[in-house]
Amino acid sequence: MRTVENFEWFRNTVAELTNDVERIRLLSELKLAISSLNSSQLKLIANSIPLELLFDCLNSSEKEQIDLACDVMKTIMSSWEPGAVLAQYKIQLQRALGHPTPQARVMVLQELNKVLSDGKPVSRLNESEDLLLAVIDCVRHEDSSVYEKAKDVLVKLGATPEGLRLLYGQTLLNELISSMGQSDIVRFRVYEVITDVSVNSENGLRASHTSGLLPSLMSELDSDDILLQLNALELFSKLAVTPHGFQYFRQRGVLATLADKVLNTGESPFGSLLLPGLIKFFGNVAHSWPQEILTEFPSVVKALFEVLDSSDFVLLGTVMETLGFIGTSPQGKQALHNLGDSMSKSMKMLGNNIKTLPAEWKVRTLNTVANLIQVKPADQTPSLQKITRSWFASLATDPMELIMHVGRQPFPELKLAVLQVLNVLGEQQWGQEYIKGFAGLIEFLLDRSTEATKLCKDAKYEVLRTIVSSPTSESVFGIETILRFKNYIREGPVYVHVETEVAIEGSS
Repeated sequence: MRTVENFEWFRNTVAELTNDVERIRLLSELKLAISSLNSSQLKLIANSIPLELLFDCLNSSEKEQIDLACDVMKTIMSSWEPGAVLAQYKIQLQRALGHPTPQARVMVLQELNKVLSDGKPVSRLNESEDLLLAVIDCVRHEDSSVYEKAKDVLVKLGATPEGLRLLYGQTLLNELISSMGQSDIVRFRVYEVITDVSVNSENGLRASHTSGLLPSLMSELDSDDILLQLNALELFSKLAVTPHGFQYFRQRGVLATLADKVLNTGESPFGSLLLPGLIKFFGNVAHSWPQEILTEFPSVVKALFEVLDSSDFVLLGTVMETLGFIGTSPQGKQALHNLGDSMSKSMKMLGNNIKTLPAEWKVRTLNTVANLIQVKPADQTPSLQKITRSWFASLATDPMELIMHVGRQPFPELKLAVLQVLNVLGEQQWGQEYIKGFAGLIEFLLDRSTEATKLCKDAKYEVLRTIVSSPTSESVFGIETILRFKNYIREGPVYVHVETEVAIEGSS
């Protein structure tokens, strides 16, 4: 093992890299030796090793040599101060960004990300326009790992006013626009970069709009290509959940345009393909802005409720998950409640789905129900509990029988979904009353033998833990039952009671 005292060995080994024939062996030894150093030793050694010869090792068609050189350089550069490598080896970094192998490009992009993360990022890149052009070239690279690292660099660059001026300066902006002409994939990579820059700050959004790139993304909604529209909707979702992004789309009529698309999907031959993406978009936005979306776009909400009765399972799954996502927050629950009797009708449809749909869709429906009726202890108010109780009651004439009928079926995925609903019921007093009032349910919860899998045993255990931790549980169940629950919890989810037989001398 090489130690920090052996500076000469490291320097001599790096110097010997001029020998093309021995490079793979020497790099392997360097990698092994460097990996044996602790952080303080590595810092001392790294500062004594010139990187020029290591960069030269990238000039090869040997994959093993390139991989080893990248591994050694990444380890060495990790111990350098941010910006130190850029200051000394800018030309080599730029050359490596054009390397044909993804590993070399990713190595440099990781170093640039480090430079941009130290609090004084952009000043070091002000004189590095060529380097940033090489980063944009990586956006066009066929390897997605190269693109992802390049995106991180550009988004971090756009996180400060100085960086925004660089990113949207004429030279880099022209390169971004030029890149977009290469293919649909690259165009949407550029859109993703400017969307993430816009998400970061209002200044970033304003600069992205002024550049013309954000309006260009919005124009994709007019495309005849459904896949391009769906890709645009995904990017819109990221931006629309931020306060400044929501106001931007709202003021420019984008939300209204998308709401019209929901209504008019029946008029398009491919409208049914676009509808799940539109519903998912409005669900994501309504999760953050429930009152605004549900009040301003009732047509979208109506379309969402109507689909709950759909025979299109893909669309039905999207709508159920969207409804549950909107209703996870107290604000979302209140906004849904304010729609009048729409939610009670929707809960009845969900109850019917639990009865009639195949197992996979029963699970998804039960998950939606759990999201809708859950109210965490910190959020519990009389009005919210009244809402969730009325929704649960709307599932069926006897909602507990509906749920437990599914729970009796010998399929772990169904049992897990039912136990999740019971766990949610166990958080609220009215839910505890439902559990107590259903014949045999307490004994079912205390019986470990009914569950064949550890996941189900753990889920049942969590139901009891939830009940016991509730401040209302003792008044609902009584002290004797709560003590039984506590004993179960103390023994654990997989406890097995063993009967002990005592042999008595002389007995036959």
